[in-house]
Amino acid sequence: SRGFDGDILALESEDHYVRVHGARQSELILLRLRDAIQEMDGRPGAQTHRSWWVARDAVAGVIANGRNREIRLVNGMKVPVARDSVFRLEQAGFLPASQSAA
Repeated sequence: SRGFDGDILALESEDHYVRVHGARQSELILLRLRDAIQEMDGRPGAQTHRSWWVARDAVAGVIANGRNREIRLVNGMKVPVARDSVFRLEQAGFLPASQSAA
């Protein structure tokens, strides 16, 4: 919306809505996640989970706990990474290789 201030860091699916996360705020809009991702106009990012998309420049770090991974965003939020997406995201350079994730 016009009132949303700053860059979009992540998109989170909530039923038939998408929560748009920014550095200081979030907003809920009626839109499918797939359509919201298309509206990012080619901004570098990746779908990390079936219900999450993350902008590449929003990643502050990766938290590894055994086989599980979470992405820590620059605003402090933690975003899940689907186990079956880890390899794809590592190959794309979105996540560091498993042995170096911390």
